[in-house]
Amino acid sequence: MKRFAAVVLIICLSFSMLTGCNDTPEERVDNSVMREEILNEFSEIAQIPRASGHEKAMSAYLKNWAKVNGFKVVRDSFNNVIIEKPASDGYENAPITILQCNIDTSIAVTDDVIFDPLVDPVQFVQNEDKLTGEGTSIGADSGIGMSTILYVLKNAQNHGLIRAIFTTFGESGMQGAEKLNEKYLEGKFLINLAWNSNRAIGVGSGGTASYKMIRSIKWTQPKNEVPYLLSIKGLTGGDSIENVGKSEVNAIKILGEVLANAQGQGILFELASFNGGGAGDTIPDAADALIIINKSDVRKMRSVVNSAMNTFRNAYGSTETNYSFDYQESEMPDKVISFDDNGCIVSFFYGIVNGIQSMSKTYDGVVESASNLGKVSTSSGDFICQTSAFSTSEVGLYKISNAHETISNMCGLSYEYSEGVPIWPVHTDSVLYDKIYEICFGMYNKNMIDEIKQGKHECGWFAKKNPKLQIVSIGPMIENVNSPDEALILDSITEPANIILSFLKQMKPIESYEAVKS
Repeated sequence: MKRFAAVVLIICLSFSMLTGCNDTPEERVDNSVMREEILNEFSEIAQIPRASGHEKAMSAYLKNWAKVNGFKVVRDSFNNVIIEKPASDGYENAPITILQCNIDTSIAVTDDVIFDPLVDPVQFVQNEDKLTGEGTSIGADSGIGMSTILYVLKNAQNHGLIRAIFTTFGESGMQGAEKLNEKYLEGKFLINLAWNSNRAIGVGSGGTASYKMIRSIKWTQPKNEVPYLLSIKGLTGGDSIENVGKSEVNAIKILGEVLANAQGQGILFELASFNGGGAGDTIPDAADALIIINKSDVRKMRSVVNSAMNTFRNAYGSTETNYSFDYQESEMPDKVISFDDNGCIVSFFYGIVNGIQSMSKTYDGVVESASNLGKVSTSSGDFICQTSAFSTSEVGLYKISNAHETISNMCGLSYEYSEGVPIWPVHTDSVLYDKIYEICFGMYNKNMIDEIKQGKHECGWFAKKNPKLQIVSIGPMIENVNSPDEALILDSITEPANIILSFLKQMKPIESYEAVKS
């Protein structure tokens, strides 16, 4: 279908050339001039610190930009900015196209650079083919996306109503997209400008969920004689979505399985504490458990722990290079978890799902579903566990949620489920997708590939608020995104703007194109 559509487009373009009818002035814009204008805007944006959660100054800049250029603008209570450009003559009945990008960034910095993201502007270094930073990332994904949208607003000549939406918290909790009033998503098409490849069209993303499990603990006096502290720390850890597949080493799960193995071998230890991790959506890099064992089990427990340490070293020693895995005698605690609670907690550790659950059958190398055992604590007096999950399919999230609820019920834990960022479902059968694909082929001779974001994306919120909205994401080529080595490839900067201008122009009349599709 895609190849056929591309051939049809080429035939149509050839016919236009033969008849002398070339009415696409936007496509003839000098790319060097366009690139300079977009880069100048990006340079202005880079002077404004815009760390996630601190976007007020950037929001004010966009609002003022709109007023200076004569556009209708609204800034909501979450510092989202919505700018509208009315339809040009003859396009009054063309569909509304939304251009969208988040406005915040998370600047990565090398060890030898002092950089305050709340104060310091990003410094660019430009050579013949790349734009980089001075020891920092440059925030290109959102920065060049905003710049492209502003360029289109100023320069589009043939178009239906254009609505530009700039959202906050895009690099963190995505509250800007979540709280955006649904009325601003009334339209037919939404083009997100935060993809990091000019060879791909973003077509979907995963959804997230979080879980909290609690068991009330009965505390008793210790009866065993020998206290030991079992601990592991210094693991890679990191964001549970970004690092999934890179690091499957979960400190909590490792210690939980050691205790489950000991219990399975008949070692009746008492558990005085178990703490680890920092948040449900972060892979825990450290955990510790204080246990008290009988003198008769000292040797047997040492054997269980040594076996676990050897297994860990053989499996992860080449990738986890800064860890420590210790088992040391400790001070006797005042109280321990009751026998029944102890058994339930250890069984919970053994049974809870963690790590990659399935891989995508459509997109090579993309994780479809994964769960993360992120944080546990007994310091409050109760056993509290926080976990998270993500999946690119509703079925995947359901399976993980069902597994968490089942193990919680089996082990006597209360269970709380919280929906996170919604799934951005894949719809490559849309008018928007086909047109963007055709334009990329016709203008740049590219057979674009489909890509999905393995983790969450704010387009998930837009798809939920308006299920009929057709959504894609495009962008220039950005290498080493969100690292100090981030580089924006200069030759690719103008491609998204050219694609959008061509798309806007072709939406008149849309009826004939929809008739062909149907």
